[in-house]
Amino acid sequence: MNNLSKWCVIGAGPSGLTALKNLLQCNIQAECLEREDDLGGNWYFGSSTSRVFESTRLISSKSLTEFTDFPMPREWPAYPDHRQCLDYLHRYSGHFGLRDHILFQKSVARITPLQHDRRRKGWCVELEDGTTRNYAGLIFASGHNHEPRIPDIVSTFSGPVFHAADYKSPDVPYTLKNRRVLVIGGGNSGCDIAVESSHHAATTFHSTRRSYHVLPRLFMGRPSDLRGERLLKMGMPLWLRRAISRRAIARTIGLPEEHGLPYPDHNLWETHPVINENLYKRIYCGALHPVPDVTQFEGNTAVFTDGRHEHIDVVIAATGYKLTFPSISALEQKTKHSIPKLFMHFLHPEDNDLAVVGMIQPDSGQWGITDLQSQVIARMILADRTTSQAKIWLRKQRQILPRECSIQYVDSPRHALEVEHFSYSKRLKKLIDGMNRRLRHAPV
Repeated sequence: MNNLSKWCVIGAGPSGLTALKNLLQCNIQAECLEREDDLGGNWYFGSSTSRVFESTRLISSKSLTEFTDFPMPREWPAYPDHRQCLDYLHRYSGHFGLRDHILFQKSVARITPLQHDRRRKGWCVELEDGTTRNYAGLIFASGHNHEPRIPDIVSTFSGPVFHAADYKSPDVPYTLKNRRVLVIGGGNSGCDIAVESSHHAATTFHSTRRSYHVLPRLFMGRPSDLRGERLLKMGMPLWLRRAISRRAIARTIGLPEEHGLPYPDHNLWETHPVINENLYKRIYCGALHPVPDVTQFEGNTAVFTDGRHEHIDVVIAATGYKLTFPSISALEQKTKHSIPKLFMHFLHPEDNDLAVVGMIQPDSGQWGITDLQSQVIARMILADRTTSQAKIWLRKQRQILPRECSIQYVDSPRHALEVEHFSYSKRLKKLIDGMNRRLRHAPV
């Protein structure tokens, strides 16, 4: 198939759907390749690539998660569960007529550049079934939670070990009932699984390298992130927002030190906060036992950095994922933690035929931000085709170093893709407005 006016979106999860929608809305020919038999990506519970479990629900409110032009139903709870999220994605696809442009069960095997007069002229995508399809450009929207990161130390444990990616319920893939369970990892998945395990296991130990700031979903009946958004819109300085937020946390679920946990070794928002209103309750009632990092396993015994020894039946590693991308030369230049060197994590520094959507971890909902990323990409393609003024302007913007973020994130793989959602979205909107002004003067 040769159609070098058509773009390819890889992945039909939330990022891929909004990328496809924004291209089509700008009259750019596009199709989406999806490895599964239906759309939804991570939210397609039960599919081979889904990482959600039976009790998963959003950790960001629906108002700060939804796409920019398609609100979630008002009657839904503030934090929808994974079934509602998948339903929302199907509604989004139906509303904008996306399904007819998605090719299902099309897994990408290899991507190579097409050459013309020694210059790249599009891309050849080879599928696992042996067929090839040629495109003018590529948008990667296949997510970054594919390859689980499993600590080497668990290889010496003599019992069952599995990653949070494979956890679906207290009975799948292993029954936790009456077991002594160790959950390793202090992120949101680790805390959710530890809390759930504490309701079923005989004993649950939760091992983290550091203490984290924990926020409740609701404060006085209103989503916590919406209250934080109000402070951002008021232009409050970071120190004041932290002070107000800590006071609100203390009045609701309490601070870590009030529950016998170490004070975090970082300020609020310097790591991705844990959103969990039940963690401290389970610790308080004695069903969940916080423990420090594991130094070694001796058979079925875990040895912790404080010298404590505990017999363990099952280990669950909620230790994040390695960032993986197809091996193509345009993405081979990497930054720290093996992240492709891209402008704002989504545009190639120079080339206009390659982009990535969703390779971020914001401190709020993500779908609306990926919508904004996709709007920039669609305008980049239009500029490349119609007006040099907009094309040159965007190229210059990509060379401007971003202002240093006031939040200094902890240097770890977990936070390598962290972005402060408010300032990041604001910058994307400025790019969209700037492109719109210049595209209005493009020749018809």
